[in-house]
Amino acid sequence: MSAGDPFYADVGAVFTDLDGTLTTAGQLHASTTRALERLAAAGVDLVIVTGRPSAWGEVLLRLLPLRAVVAENGGVTWSRAPDGRLVRTLALPTATLPPLRRRMFTAARAALALFPGARLSDDSAGRVVDLAIDWNEAARLPEATARACEQFLRARGFRAVRSSVHVNFWPPGFDKLTASRKLARRLLGAAGEGACLYVGDALNDEPMFRGFPRSVGVASVRAVWDELIHRPSRVTRADGGRGFEAVARAVLAARTRQL
Repeated sequence: MSAGDPFYADVGAVFTDLDGTLTTAGQLHASTTRALERLAAAGVDLVIVTGRPSAWGEVLLRLLPLRAVVAENGGVTWSRAPDGRLVRTLALPTATLPPLRRRMFTAARAALALFPGARLSDDSAGRVVDLAIDWNEAARLPEATARACEQFLRARGFRAVRSSVHVNFWPPGFDKLTASRKLARRLLGAAGEGACLYVGDALNDEPMFRGFPRSVGVASVRAVWDELIHRPSRVTRADGGRGFEAVARAVLAARTRQL
């Protein structure tokens, strides 16, 4: 990753996945947190874009130097109002959620019966719009089973995609990209996603790899490379948080040269 790479010039915002991108073996290391802090101190807007639940979004926004968190694969966005209050925005009208949630739990029960060993994710209680079936966090299932679960849920009319830990599913109409584009335009105006850089590692990052002109995969994205129709423009040598830290260094180096 060259310090003189123009790919990293004029980045006004970094949007990043959480699991497997910021985290390393399930943990957010101090060095990765420092990378986030250095980017924020340099004036780079930071947004986490994750399949994790709405409840995590609020906590992440309180603990890290972020402008916003897109949670539940675009279903929920947490941001700061001008007066400092945290504001939650849903991708779907609240009134439509109860019948949708009943359909989703029915589909989840059917999936758990069909795929022994699968379970609802431990963070399910904090979810508002999507649901997640655990295949690689508390559960340990073959990736082939996760793929079959995705197909089963799609056949029932949902959007479904696996992350490094879960198979998330939700009603059609939104994804990580739809919510992130709105945020990019709010943060950066007409420049929008053209002034942003996205970092991810999994299949549920594919909408961002497609929609953001500048995207980077950390090394583990190679594990799903053949399944990606839209791939990141660059891939780091290191995995997880260390891969993100390399991206942060490149962005900061480019900003230093611009001063």
